[in-house]
Amino acid sequence: MSGKRVNRVLLQESPFKGEIRRFEIYNDKFVKVEIRNVFGEIGYHINMGLLEPWPVFHRQIAWPWLLAVVYFGTATLVYALWLWQHPDGQTLARLLPFMVVFILLTLGALLMFLYHSPNVVEFRSRYGGCPLIGLLNNKPDKTEFRHFRDELKTRVLAASQAITFDKRQMRSIELQELRRLCEQGVIDELALRKARDRALRLQI
Repeated sequence: MSGKRVNRVLLQESPFKGEIRRFEIYNDKFVKVEIRNVFGEIGYHINMGLLEPWPVFHRQIAWPWLLAVVYFGTATLVYALWLWQHPDGQTLARLLPFMVVFILLTLGALLMFLYHSPNVVEFRSRYGGCPLIGLLNNKPDKTEFRHFRDELKTRVLAASQAITFDKRQMRSIELQELRRLCEQGVIDELALRKARDRALRLQI
């Protein structure tokens, strides 16, 4: 990009999810986001004037998957104890396949639990409250994370103060941008509908 000036970069990795996130603040008022994981790669740009300057800590526990981990893990332990108490070859041949299946189910449920239990700091759209930037909390370390988060927050504030459009115009621009991001696969239709409904309910 001609004339591009990079202000700060943050690179984050999540080994459990097999995911790499790269965030780049450039030209004082834009953020480039790149996310690579087992499902593919996505990249997009956001004008910081569209963002709410106060990030939101989002920690969610995927209880169904956690319960699945407990259930399959308990079943695996029961099979292991039974095999330990009955070490004959016939019992081993009969129960070992079931134990292997439950071990695989436990590992699969654990991976799904980790994937669906986000621990992120989100920057959301100003009027619709739609999460647009999700920073993995305290990665790669607390210091680097804090510096990037604080600089992003400061620049979002500066970008919002430089806006010359009125609130109705900014809301319209935000909804157009959210539609663009939905078409790019950054957000889904449900998130778009929720953001649009919230934005249109605001008294501006």
